[in-house]
Amino acid sequence: MEKPIKLEKDIDPAIRPQFLRNAGEAGTLIWEYNWAENPVGPISRWPHSLRTTLGIMLHSAFPMFLFWGKHRICFYNDAYRPSLGVNGKHPAIGKTANEVWPEIWEITDSLISEVYKTGRAQWFEDRMVPIFRNGRLEDVYWTFSHSPVYGDEDQIEGVLVTCVETTSKVNARKEIEETVASRTEELEQANASIREANAYLQDIINSFKQPLQILEPVFENGEIIDFRFKLTNQAYASYANTIPEKIQYKRVSEIFPGYLNTTSFSNVAKTYLSGITDTWMIHYDQDGLDLYNEMTAIKMGEAVILHFADYTKLKYLEFELLKKIAELESSNQNLQAFAHAASHDLKEPVRKIQIFTDRLKTQLVNQLTENDLAMLNKIANASKRMGNLIDDLLTYSQFSMVPLEKELVDLNENIQQVIEDLEVSIQETNASITLGKLPVVSGYKRQLNQMFQNLIGNALKYHNPEVPLHIDISSQPTSEHGKQYHLIEVRDNGVGFEQQFAEQIFELFTRLHAGGIQAGSGVGLSTVKKVVDNHKGFIKAQSQPGSGASFRVHLPFD
Repeated sequence: MEKPIKLEKDIDPAIRPQFLRNAGEAGTLIWEYNWAENPVGPISRWPHSLRTTLGIMLHSAFPMFLFWGKHRICFYNDAYRPSLGVNGKHPAIGKTANEVWPEIWEITDSLISEVYKTGRAQWFEDRMVPIFRNGRLEDVYWTFSHSPVYGDEDQIEGVLVTCVETTSKVNARKEIEETVASRTEELEQANASIREANAYLQDIINSFKQPLQILEPVFENGEIIDFRFKLTNQAYASYANTIPEKIQYKRVSEIFPGYLNTTSFSNVAKTYLSGITDTWMIHYDQDGLDLYNEMTAIKMGEAVILHFADYTKLKYLEFELLKKIAELESSNQNLQAFAHAASHDLKEPVRKIQIFTDRLKTQLVNQLTENDLAMLNKIANASKRMGNLIDDLLTYSQFSMVPLEKELVDLNENIQQVIEDLEVSIQETNASITLGKLPVVSGYKRQLNQMFQNLIGNALKYHNPEVPLHIDISSQPTSEHGKQYHLIEVRDNGVGFEQQFAEQIFELFTRLHAGGIQAGSGVGLSTVKKVVDNHKGFIKAQSQPGSGASFRVHLPFD
């Protein structure tokens, strides 16, 4: 049976080496540690250089840490102990450095290796070295030095770290710096406001381009009955065709008697009594003047500073602009009325072309060649398309004029009426319609009816003859940019179109399909967009060729 290893702690305490005596908790940990199984070896075999270094370190009141040997075995004194935290890393005596400091080993190894390589001591002040302690990774600041420790063979055997944790100092300094920066910013803002106010006041004093006056109240029986000019400038005196010296100390009513009936008196009196600065607009149409001013009254001591900003010229430009807008609106209305009348007047000659072409065909049917009949059919078809286009233009021009008042429109009733009106076309195309529950909206009933008629008619017109047509109409609430809408979707499985034309199809006279049963006037979807615009909504189209189309109408909640 092997003889058990006898630990140095089992030896008589009286033989504890001198460098470990009175060395505190760290000295006890070193003495009680089983060094026989450590690369450093038993204490009795330690070199004098290690003993000497530990003797200095353990009996120092300054925090110290020693990395020893090629394995970087860790030693530290009681003064360093708090830097290891409450638990976790302590006790670290006898462990390798990368075992104790895995989270910063790359940094620490680089610094230690530099000392081993160069033999020069290093110094760092308030350097952040994050360490894991107290159960978490902490940003810790240190002021420390790395010094070489030479062994008995005059070779560097270790690195002595003398350090002090400065985290609290650095954080306190940061807090002070942040406070100073915050206070500095506040002072800069305050100074900027003062500079701005001073610059504004200086501009007034230097330029005197705007009317300015300082008024003192005139009391009678405890009430303000007038104001007296204490100081004014030439810009103000020019209203009276005089100079400031001629009106100084006179009552304002002596120069402008009508002012007593305006806010240029009453609001100034309020400011004097309340001390509250006031700014207001005034149309001064007294004393033969016609002025538009912005007035600002500021109480200063026992007087009121009254500053004018004359925007009379700007106001007259506004009147001129409003007049031009009214003329433009009138012109637009006349243009719409003309388009409506012109379209209406065109219907009659087109109708006659259709009637007489049909009569001519009937009367001469036995005398016409096949080519003659083809030409007459082309005339009839062209006149029919022309009639449809005129009808569409009439509808479009009508929807350009928004009715005065809205009404509550039950879209369920509205859509049923449309389906009844299109019953023949629905039967001819053998179409099926799935209709969901639609909302009641505030709008223009006739326009909404026309909107559905064009959307469903569009699906019927552009169906695929080889595929049974299905139209799905549904509704749900939605929101766009913070605004609530009724989303009404009309979806079909027709021929569809390229998505790149999703905006273009709503333009007037735009048709993406031409010829045969897919011919159209190019006005229907333009009418739909006009109706949606009149209801302050918007419409989007989604499609791809051969996969049908979806028209999503957004009508705002009212």
